[in-house]
Amino acid sequence: MDDFKGKVFEAAFKLLKERNDLLAEELKSLDHSIHEDTKSSAGDKYETGREMIRQEIGKVENQFKQNKVFLMEITHLFENEKSHPKISEGSLLQWGEDWLFISVSIGQIEVADKKVFFLSKNSPLGQELLGKKKLDSVSFRGKTKVIKELL
Repeated sequence: MDDFKGKVFEAAFKLLKERNDLLAEELKSLDHSIHEDTKSSAGDKYETGREMIRQEIGKVENQFKQNKVFLMEITHLFENEKSHPKISEGSLLQWGEDWLFISVSIGQIEVADKKVFFLSKNSPLGQELLGKKKLDSVSFRGKTKVIKELL
C-alpha cells in the first residue's frame, strides 16, 4: 500500500474513533439528564423537557450507528486494499489539485499537509469518477479536471 494512502486510512480511523467516543459520551450525558430530571409541579413542562431529551437521544443514537457503519466500511476497505487501474470504491485519487478518497462520506481530513475529501461512491461526483483511469478528464458541475494520480 502506498505510504500516503496508509496515512489516509489512519486519519479516517482516528477521526471515526474520536467521533465514536464523543457520541458515546453525549449519549451517556443525555441518559444521565433524563434520569436526573425531576418531576415538577408544572407537569406539562416536565413532560416536554423529557420528550426533547428523548428526541435528542434518538438523533445521537442514529449518528452513533451511522458512525459505526462508516468505521466498518473503512475497515473493510483497508483489509481488502488492492491497487486497481480504474477508480472504484477504496481508490485515492488526485483530481486536478483535489485529493479524493472514494469510501464513506465523512467530509475533509488533512493528511500530510494535503486536504483529502472523503466521498461516497454513490455521491454525484463519486458516480462520475467510477471506472475512470489515471489521466482521464472528468467534468463535474462545469469544471473539467484531469485525474493526475490514482492510488
